[in-house]
Amino acid sequence: MRLRSALVAVAIGATAAAGALAVPAQAAPLGQSAVTCGNVYWPHENVDSGSGTVSKSGSAAVHTGPYGACTTVGYVSQGTRVYYDCYVVNDYGNTWTWIRDSAGSSLGWIYDAYLSNNGATTPCP
Repeated sequence: MRLRSALVAVAIGATAAAGALAVPAQAAPLGQSAVTCGNVYWPHENVDSGSGTVSKSGSAAVHTGPYGACTTVGYVSQGTRVYYDCYVVNDYGNTWTWIRDSAGSSLGWIYDAYLSNNGATTPCP
């Protein structure tokens, strides 16, 4: 699938629907702290070699942080394969994975419940 059809870009200044998603995908490891909304180029290491596909009907929003209220930077179409760097647990106990496209470009945070295998298995350092 061509990247253009897989990722529908939106303006960086677009806002996401308010509120966080309420269904936790996995429990937070002891000592893991949540992060807040930030920059789409959030510095981190790629520590997870996994991948999966977007399972949400239609498309799933990609955010600047691991919360539904964080700025939306684009959408990934259902069935598109994405590659995982790592995951975090937000203050609501929901897990979010930092994803990349097939070319290796960083995209941002996606809610793990929208991924076919519930996202990355390695926490972000």
